[in-house]
Amino acid sequence: MVPAVEMSCIVDSVDVHVLGYFVDHRDPELLGFFEGMRKARHDRARKMVEKLAALGVDLPWERVEAGAAGAAVGRPHVAQAMVDEGLVGSLEEAFAKYLGYDGPAYVPKKKLSPAEAVEFIRRFHGVSVLAHPGIYRRGKGVYEAIAAGVDGIEVWHPDHARDVSGHFAEVAEKNRLLVTGGSDCHGGRKRGHIYLGEVQVEYRYLARVKRLARERREDKAGG
Repeated sequence: MVPAVEMSCIVDSVDVHVLGYFVDHRDPELLGFFEGMRKARHDRARKMVEKLAALGVDLPWERVEAGAAGAAVGRPHVAQAMVDEGLVGSLEEAFAKYLGYDGPAYVPKKKLSPAEAVEFIRRFHGVSVLAHPGIYRRGKGVYEAIAAGVDGIEVWHPDHARDVSGHFAEVAEKNRLLVTGGSDCHGGRKRGHIYLGEVQVEYRYLARVKRLARERREDKAGG
């Protein structure tokens, strides 16, 4: 098992995600932080449903909660509930018309910088990795995350074409960063497809991440 978190940061109004591998998932402080984040996500989703209602789009909150199935509620759950209720024809329509960054039902999330995410992950002796850099609308977020001190870059991803993966492998090499990959599977929220297991990464890359995390745990214990 690889305990990990995905933290959503903001760079110039663009979501930039930072992964934290091998964080101490039993630490009470860490658990308390994420419980607070779950509540914030819950409250944000409820506000989006309220804004939809004000726009004449009646979406039962119970449908959103049921779709989340106990997970932290987010925009994708609101969008899926809208599809399930027949309010829109697709997830893409839900985001384009209502829930996108410029949409009338959008509610901003708590702002977190890549530097704050990297510091947080390191505090719990985790390894920070910039997630799916190829999908960001502007490149600044990538280099801001590198400047913030991320330990690695997610090179292999379902939305990365071969040339994109090659480019970010070069970026990682030039900046002496670890390389990782993953399916980014969040259930069937992406075009109804389950991506789990579609991206395979050689074990040697995971071994390097594990080694760095182990060194940080040992440094913490020795300090």
